[in-house]
Amino acid sequence: MRIAVISDIHSAYAPFEQALTDAKAQGFDQLILLGDLFTYGVDPRPCAELAAKAIAQDGALLIGGNHDQLYIDLEREETSYFDRLPDWIGESVTWTWEQLGKHWPDDLPMLEEWHYGPLLLAHANPFGYGDWTYMSGDAEMARAASVCAQLGYRYGVFGHLHRSRHYVDNFAEIHVVGSVGQPRASEDRVPQWAMVEYFNEKLTLVRHNIAFDASAHCAQIQQIPGLSPGTKNRLCGFFE
Repeated sequence: MRIAVISDIHSAYAPFEQALTDAKAQGFDQLILLGDLFTYGVDPRPCAELAAKAIAQDGALLIGGNHDQLYIDLEREETSYFDRLPDWIGESVTWTWEQLGKHWPDDLPMLEEWHYGPLLLAHANPFGYGDWTYMSGDAEMARAASVCAQLGYRYGVFGHLHRSRHYVDNFAEIHVVGSVGQPRASEDRVPQWAMVEYFNEKLTLVRHNIAFDASAHCAQIQQIPGLSPGTKNRLCGFFE
């Protein structure tokens, strides 16, 4: 089983399109969009359209992330999560919400998680949909391994952190994949997607860098009307 995983797209069309192109060139049995289509980037509507195309033509499955659920909540006039966001993220969300036309696209069906045999995929962690705890330390990774094992899974693949991580113990093996739209690893600010292969009861995960013009992306961010200079610089800072 070959599973192409594209996570944390964050309205960045160019690397999203390139990741899809690369994944299709390599071939896969299942394509997973591992959440967070929106916020931070400049292309929310094109990314929504490309995701819908991948779902319709490539059999992709969209796993919901916090920056997907956020817009569903806004449509329902539920603002508790939005109200807790820092100002710079709130500005990006408000702008994105305006570009999306203040509605959640009907042709983007969303799952809370997906599993294949002993493998679990979810946006953030195995702790349940709506728990957006970052697996940024060994304690969180160890807890994730224990919870996966309790749920009957040997492997877990997650996103949300925007940094690649790997953890294994006697309970389970945990992989966190990198981000397409906003890479946050200080040592490597390159967008990534991942190919997961599960054969003969063994899982391997290979990360693939995405060719990307970060300068052009940041130039587009700087041209967004309605965002403060501080927010624009903060968004561009993830690519510098």
